[in-house]
Amino acid sequence: MNLAESLAFLKNKIEAISSTELSEGKGHLDHPEDLIFLDGSAGASRALKASVDTVKNPKTVTIKWDGYPALIFGRDAAGRFSIMDKHMFNKKDGTGRQVFSPEQFAKYDADRGVVRSDLSNLINEIWPGLAKASDGAKGYYWGDLLFSKPLESQNGIYSFKANPNGITYRVVADSDVGKLIGAREAGIAVHQYLSPDALTTDDAVTLNGNIGQLKNNSNVAIVPSAMPFTPKLSLNTTEVKNVQNAISKYGAIVDQFMENAPQARNTFNQLFTVYINKRIIAGDLNNLLGGFMDFVSARTMSDKMKEKIIQYMQSNPEALKGAFTIWAELYKLKMSIVNQLNKAAESSPVKGQLDDGTETHEGFVSNGLKFIDRMGFSRQNLAGRT
Repeated sequence: MNLAESLAFLKNKIEAISSTELSEGKGHLDHPEDLIFLDGSAGASRALKASVDTVKNPKTVTIKWDGYPALIFGRDAAGRFSIMDKHMFNKKDGTGRQVFSPEQFAKYDADRGVVRSDLSNLINEIWPGLAKASDGAKGYYWGDLLFSKPLESQNGIYSFKANPNGITYRVVADSDVGKLIGAREAGIAVHQYLSPDALTTDDAVTLNGNIGQLKNNSNVAIVPSAMPFTPKLSLNTTEVKNVQNAISKYGAIVDQFMENAPQARNTFNQLFTVYINKRIIAGDLNNLLGGFMDFVSARTMSDKMKEKIIQYMQSNPEALKGAFTIWAELYKLKMSIVNQLNKAAESSPVKGQLDDGTETHEGFVSNGLKFIDRMGFSRQNLAGRT
């Protein structure tokens, strides 16, 4: 099957999926391979198309900065400025979005019996700078704090690490990014936008590497997620065909398997995604199917529900095999892209490093999905939380 035939296959499989669905998020980004568990064969087809489109249009690739904490800041329809976290923004009664000063932020926590003094102090420090940067802009920006004190150049390099379990960044001081962050007291990488009347982070849309209407006019650097260069990528057509064949062979029975599960769909999905993360922490993605039943048997749930699920899975061995087969083929295709992106990033003025010295970024974002080496960054990050 040539590339033209491959693309025709994709079109037939996902004709109901629009390009908007591929670029507009639901508050978080998924791994391409996990979409078989989350959305069945339609999700797998979406992941395949996103992977192919990423190679065809590498300008869409952005850096997934590893910052902490994640903050949402900006102005409501009346122009009032606020800073909050995701949970505050999503609070159904809207009170989390009614925080218009550092003092109100601290009071919001106090009223619910929560003490986050370190975060409150941080909010107090960056509030004026982010308010100035968003002056005249409407809506909210979602980003990750990269550093919160002035950086010092060591041999022409700025070094910082926001996430204690994540990436250490090294930025060439005289590069464009280095010049942007070097004279600032803090820096935040923005990646998604929410309209002034948004009520949930499900409405977030990608900034495609830009900073929207924000301005770099304060002591807080607004760092875009655009890559410093456009990477050259090639498509592994054999891996594309392997994904296509797996979806064609197993897609229908996987859909039926997921739809008829004896447990709520979201809870049932989590059996698979939690299991994958545990295997990532263990550093072993071999024979995923073989270890899954043991994982389910040890999972905390009622004995009655556990018995139902085990019996259901034992009655559908081919569907279970198909789900993990599609996951594995999507993972291989994604990793062929991630490896190329990491190789291209070797010439970037922005470099990342794991605790063991491995040079890598957290990952990259393209077409509404995150392209991450889960055995690298994800493993270190997840292990640090346990």
